Amino acid sequence: MLLPSPSCPTIRVITRSAPNIESTFPPALRSPPHSIVIVNHYESDEFFNAFQGMETVFHDGLNVHPNEAAMGVTAMDASRKHGVKHFILVSILHPLRRKLQTHLNKLTLEEYLMESRLNYTILQPTHYMQNVAISTVRESGKIPIGFPSDIEHSFVDIVDVVYVSLLVMKNPTKHKYARYELVSQTLTYAQIAQTLSEALGREIVCDVIPTKEFMAMMESSGEIENEFTKNAIEGMMLYYDRWGLTGNSNVFSWLLGRQPVTWQEYARREKEKSDAI
Repeated sequence: MLLPSPSCPTIRVITRSAPNIESTFPPALRSPPHSIVIVNHYESDEFFNAFQGMETVFHDGLNVHPNEAAMGVTAMDASRKHGVKHFILVSILHPLRRKLQTHLNKLTLEEYLMESRLNYTILQPTHYMQNVAISTVRESGKIPIGFPSDIEHSFVDIVDVVYVSLLVMKNPTKHKYARYELVSQTLTYAQIAQTLSEALGREIVCDVIPTKEFMAMMESSGEIENEFTKNAIEGMMLYYDRWGLTGNSNVFSWLLGRQPVTWQEYARREKEKSDAI
Protein backbone atom coordinates (compact mmCIF):
# COMPACT_ATOMS: atom_id res chain seq x y z
CA MET A 1 0.00 0.00 0.00
CA LEU A 2 2.81 2.41 0.89
CA LEU A 3 5.78 1.30 -1.22
CA PRO A 4 4.22 1.99 -4.67
CA SER A 5 3.28 5.53 -3.65
CA PRO A 6 5.45 8.35 -5.08
CA SER A 7 5.28 10.01 -1.67
CA CYS A 8 6.52 6.90 0.16
CA PRO A 9 9.00 7.92 2.88
CA THR A 10 12.27 6.09 3.45
CA ILE A 11 11.53 2.89 5.35
CA ARG A 12 13.94 1.13 7.70
CA VAL A 13 12.89 -2.29 9.01
CA ILE A 14 14.50 -3.45 12.26
CA THR A 15 14.11 -7.19 12.75
CA ARG A 16 15.89 -10.20 14.19
CA SER A 17 17.58 -12.86 12.10
CA ALA A 18 15.72 -15.91 10.84
CA PRO A 19 16.20 -18.26 7.88
CA ASN A 20 15.76 -16.30 4.64
CA ILE A 21 14.42 -13.35 6.63
CA GLU A 22 15.22 -10.72 3.99
CA SER A 23 13.36 -12.63 1.27
CA THR A 24 10.16 -12.32 3.30
CA PHE A 25 10.12 -8.59 2.56
CA PRO A 26 9.21 -7.08 -0.84
CA PRO A 27 12.19 -6.51 -3.18
CA ALA A 28 11.53 -2.76 -3.18
CA LEU A 29 12.02 -2.71 0.59
CA ARG A 30 15.43 -4.33 0.19
CA SER A 31 16.66 -1.63 -2.20
CA PRO A 32 17.79 1.96 -1.54
CA PRO A 33 16.59 4.26 -0.15
CA HIS A 34 14.89 1.62 2.01
CA SER A 35 16.78 -0.85 4.20
CA ILE A 36 16.48 -3.86 6.48
CA VAL A 37 18.55 -3.85 9.67
CA ILE A 38 19.00 -7.24 11.33
CA VAL A 39 19.68 -7.04 15.07
CA ASN A 40 19.54 -10.02 17.41
CA HIS A 41 20.14 -8.33 20.77
CA TYR A 42 17.90 -5.48 21.89
CA GLU A 43 20.40 -4.54 24.62
CA SER A 44 23.08 -3.76 22.02
CA ASP A 45 24.28 -0.39 20.76
CA GLU A 46 23.46 -1.65 17.27
CA PHE A 47 19.75 -1.85 18.14
CA PHE A 48 19.76 1.48 19.98
CA ASN A 49 21.53 3.30 17.14
CA ALA A 50 19.27 1.81 14.47
CA PHE A 51 16.68 4.43 15.45
CA GLN A 52 18.97 7.32 14.53
CA GLY A 53 17.51 9.52 11.80
CA MET A 54 13.98 8.15 12.08
CA GLU A 55 10.98 10.48 12.20
CA THR A 56 8.24 7.91 12.88
CA VAL A 57 8.57 4.52 14.55
CA PHE A 58 6.00 1.76 14.06
CA HIS A 59 6.60 -0.81 16.79
CA ASP A 60 4.95 -4.24 16.58
CA GLY A 61 6.81 -6.32 19.13
CA LEU A 62 7.15 -10.05 19.65
CA ASN A 63 3.97 -11.42 21.21
CA VAL A 64 4.11 -13.90 24.09
CA HIS A 65 7.87 -13.40 24.47
CA PRO A 66 9.70 -13.17 27.82
CA ASN A 67 11.45 -9.96 26.76
CA GLU A 68 8.58 -8.28 24.92
CA ALA A 69 8.18 -5.46 27.44
CA ALA A 70 11.94 -4.87 27.75
CA MET A 71 12.33 -4.72 23.96
CA GLY A 72 9.51 -2.20 23.68
CA VAL A 73 10.89 0.01 26.44
CA THR A 74 14.32 0.00 24.77
CA ALA A 75 12.73 0.98 21.46
CA MET A 76 10.97 3.90 23.16
CA ASP A 77 14.13 5.03 24.95
CA ALA A 78 16.08 4.88 21.69
CA SER A 79 13.33 6.82 19.91
CA ARG A 80 13.41 9.60 22.46
CA LYS A 81 17.22 9.71 22.47
CA HIS A 82 17.33 10.09 18.69
CA GLY A 83 14.53 12.65 18.45
CA VAL A 84 11.81 10.51 16.86
CA LYS A 85 8.77 12.70 16.23
CA HIS A 86 6.04 10.06 16.57
CA PHE A 87 5.87 6.54 18.00
CA ILE A 88 3.12 4.13 16.91
CA LEU A 89 2.64 1.16 19.23
CA VAL A 90 0.73 -1.93 18.15
CA SER A 91 -0.85 -3.06 21.41
CA ILE A 92 -3.86 -5.34 21.87
CA LEU A 93 -7.59 -5.06 22.50
CA HIS A 94 -8.26 -4.45 26.20
CA PRO A 95 -4.73 -4.56 27.65
CA LEU A 96 -6.39 -3.98 31.02
CA ARG A 97 -7.36 -7.67 31.01
CA ARG A 98 -4.37 -8.27 33.25
CA LYS A 99 -5.08 -11.95 33.87
CA LEU A 100 -3.67 -12.47 30.38
CA GLN A 101 0.15 -12.21 30.29
CA THR A 102 0.12 -10.93 26.71
CA HIS A 103 -2.24 -8.11 27.70
CA LEU A 104 -0.26 -7.27 30.82
CA ASN A 105 2.87 -6.85 28.70
CA LYS A 106 1.02 -4.47 26.37
CA LEU A 107 -0.40 -2.53 29.32
CA THR A 108 3.12 -2.04 30.66
CA LEU A 109 4.25 -0.71 27.29
CA GLU A 110 1.25 1.60 26.91
CA GLU A 111 1.91 3.15 30.32
CA TYR A 112 5.61 3.59 29.61
CA LEU A 113 4.87 5.19 26.24
CA MET A 114 2.36 7.62 27.73
CA GLU A 115 4.96 8.77 30.24
CA SER A 116 7.90 8.80 27.79
CA ARG A 117 7.20 12.36 26.52
CA LEU A 118 7.08 11.00 22.98
CA ASN A 119 4.23 11.87 20.67
CA TYR A 120 2.37 8.62 20.21
CA THR A 121 -0.57 6.67 18.83
CA ILE A 122 -1.63 3.31 20.26
CA LEU A 123 -3.40 0.77 18.05
CA GLN A 124 -5.31 -2.00 19.84
CA PRO A 125 -6.25 -4.75 17.35
CA THR A 126 -8.24 -7.77 18.45
CA HIS A 127 -7.74 -11.30 17.04
CA TYR A 128 -6.66 -11.25 13.40
CA MET A 129 -8.91 -13.12 10.98
CA GLN A 130 -5.69 -14.34 9.38
CA ASN A 131 -5.17 -16.60 12.42
CA VAL A 132 -7.66 -18.84 10.62
CA ALA A 133 -5.84 -19.74 7.39
CA ILE A 134 -8.57 -20.06 4.78
CA SER A 135 -6.55 -22.30 2.45
CA THR A 136 -5.78 -24.77 5.24
CA VAL A 137 -9.34 -24.78 6.57
CA ARG A 138 -10.71 -25.19 3.06
CA GLU A 139 -8.57 -28.27 2.57
CA SER A 140 -9.13 -29.90 5.98
CA GLY A 141 -12.69 -28.77 6.66
CA LYS A 142 -11.71 -28.02 10.27
CA ILE A 143 -10.85 -25.03 12.47
CA PRO A 144 -8.67 -26.36 15.33
CA ILE A 145 -9.19 -24.47 18.61
CA GLY A 146 -8.17 -25.12 22.22
CA PHE A 147 -11.30 -23.71 23.89
CA PRO A 148 -15.10 -23.98 23.45
CA SER A 149 -16.59 -22.95 20.10
CA ASP A 150 -19.62 -21.21 21.65
CA ILE A 151 -17.75 -18.32 23.33
CA GLU A 152 -17.83 -14.94 21.56
CA HIS A 153 -14.62 -13.31 20.29
CA SER A 154 -13.95 -10.16 18.30
CA PHE A 155 -11.92 -10.24 15.08
CA VAL A 156 -10.32 -7.88 12.58
CA ASP A 157 -8.83 -8.18 9.10
CA ILE A 158 -5.12 -7.33 9.18
CA VAL A 159 -5.49 -5.57 5.81
CA ASP A 160 -7.85 -3.08 7.46
CA VAL A 161 -5.36 -2.66 10.31
CA VAL A 162 -2.61 -1.86 7.80
CA TYR A 163 -4.86 0.74 6.15
CA VAL A 164 -5.47 2.51 9.47
CA SER A 165 -1.77 2.29 10.35
CA LEU A 166 -0.97 4.13 7.12
CA LEU A 167 -3.54 6.81 7.94
CA VAL A 168 -1.70 7.44 11.20
CA MET A 169 1.73 7.43 9.56
CA LYS A 170 0.67 9.94 6.91
CA ASN A 171 -0.88 12.36 9.40
CA PRO A 172 0.52 11.59 12.87
CA THR A 173 -0.39 15.00 14.32
CA LYS A 174 -4.09 14.27 13.80
CA HIS A 175 -3.75 11.05 15.81
CA LYS A 176 -1.45 12.35 18.55
CA TYR A 177 -2.10 10.77 21.98
CA ALA A 178 -4.89 8.56 20.59
CA ARG A 179 -5.72 4.97 21.58
CA TYR A 180 -7.82 3.16 19.03
CA GLU A 181 -9.65 -0.15 19.47
CA LEU A 182 -9.54 -2.01 16.14
CA VAL A 183 -12.51 -4.39 15.98
CA SER A 184 -14.66 -5.70 13.13
CA GLN A 185 -17.03 -8.58 13.93
CA THR A 186 -17.87 -10.31 17.20
CA LEU A 187 -19.03 -13.91 16.92
CA THR A 188 -18.32 -17.46 18.09
CA TYR A 189 -16.04 -19.91 16.33
CA ALA A 190 -19.12 -22.02 15.62
CA GLN A 191 -20.58 -19.03 13.75
CA ILE A 192 -17.28 -18.56 11.91
CA ALA A 193 -17.40 -22.20 10.82
CA GLN A 194 -20.93 -21.68 9.49
CA THR A 195 -19.89 -18.49 7.68
CA LEU A 196 -16.90 -20.22 6.08
CA SER A 197 -19.06 -23.17 5.06
CA GLU A 198 -21.30 -20.80 3.10
CA ALA A 199 -18.42 -18.81 1.61
CA LEU A 200 -16.24 -21.79 0.65
CA GLY A 201 -18.98 -24.11 -0.52
CA ARG A 202 -18.08 -27.01 1.77
CA GLU A 203 -18.78 -28.02 5.34
CA ILE A 204 -16.43 -26.46 7.89
CA VAL A 205 -16.54 -27.54 11.54
CA CYS A 206 -14.71 -26.57 14.72
CA ASP A 207 -12.24 -29.16 15.95
CA VAL A 208 -12.28 -28.46 19.70
CA ILE A 209 -9.08 -29.97 21.10
CA PRO A 210 -8.45 -30.46 24.86
CA THR A 211 -6.12 -27.77 26.19
CA LYS A 212 -3.22 -30.10 27.03
CA GLU A 213 -3.38 -31.72 23.61
CA PHE A 214 -3.61 -28.32 21.92
CA MET A 215 -0.57 -27.11 23.86
CA ALA A 216 1.37 -30.24 22.89
CA MET A 217 0.58 -29.54 19.23
CA MET A 218 1.92 -25.99 19.58
CA GLU A 219 5.09 -27.24 21.25
CA SER A 220 5.75 -29.81 18.54
CA SER A 221 5.26 -27.17 15.83
CA GLY A 222 7.79 -24.84 17.49
CA GLU A 223 5.24 -22.15 18.39
CA ILE A 224 6.08 -22.64 22.07
CA GLU A 225 9.80 -22.36 22.80
CA ASN A 226 9.98 -21.73 26.55
CA GLU A 227 8.08 -22.01 29.83
CA PHE A 228 7.05 -18.33 29.79
CA THR A 229 5.29 -18.73 26.46
CA LYS A 230 3.75 -22.03 27.51
CA ASN A 231 2.35 -20.53 30.70
CA ALA A 232 1.01 -17.46 28.87
CA ILE A 233 -0.75 -19.45 26.15
CA GLU A 234 -2.17 -21.99 28.58
CA GLY A 235 -3.57 -19.12 30.66
CA MET A 236 -5.03 -17.63 27.49
CA MET A 237 -6.86 -20.86 26.69
CA LEU A 238 -8.39 -20.95 30.18
CA TYR A 239 -9.36 -17.27 29.99
CA TYR A 240 -11.03 -17.67 26.60
CA ASP A 241 -12.93 -20.66 27.97
CA ARG A 242 -14.55 -18.32 30.50
CA TRP A 243 -14.67 -14.83 29.00
CA GLY A 244 -13.57 -14.82 25.36
CA LEU A 245 -12.38 -11.43 24.03
CA THR A 246 -14.99 -8.98 22.77
CA GLY A 247 -15.02 -5.32 21.76
CA ASN A 248 -16.89 -2.72 19.70
CA SER A 249 -16.41 -1.76 16.04
CA ASN A 250 -17.56 1.90 16.18
CA VAL A 251 -14.10 3.48 16.49
CA PHE A 252 -12.63 1.31 13.75
CA SER A 253 -15.52 2.08 11.38
CA TRP A 254 -14.98 5.80 11.99
CA LEU A 255 -11.26 5.52 11.23
CA LEU A 256 -11.84 3.51 8.05
CA GLY A 257 -14.69 5.71 6.84
CA ARG A 258 -16.63 2.50 6.11
CA GLN A 259 -17.63 -0.77 7.72
CA PRO A 260 -14.68 -3.09 8.43
CA VAL A 261 -14.18 -6.26 6.39
CA THR A 262 -16.43 -9.08 7.61
CA TRP A 263 -15.66 -12.79 7.88
CA GLN A 264 -17.75 -13.43 4.77
CA GLU A 265 -15.76 -10.84 2.80
CA TYR A 266 -12.44 -12.09 4.15
CA ALA A 267 -13.24 -15.69 3.22
CA ARG A 268 -14.36 -14.79 -0.29
CA ARG A 269 -11.28 -12.64 -0.89
CA GLU A 270 -8.90 -15.37 0.25
CA LYS A 271 -10.79 -17.99 -1.76
CA GLU A 272 -10.49 -15.86 -4.91
CA LYS A 273 -6.75 -15.43 -4.32
CA SER A 274 -6.33 -19.18 -3.85
CA ASP A 275 -8.39 -20.00 -6.95
CA ALA A 276 -6.29 -17.61 -9.04
CA ILE A 277 -3.06 -19.49 -8.30
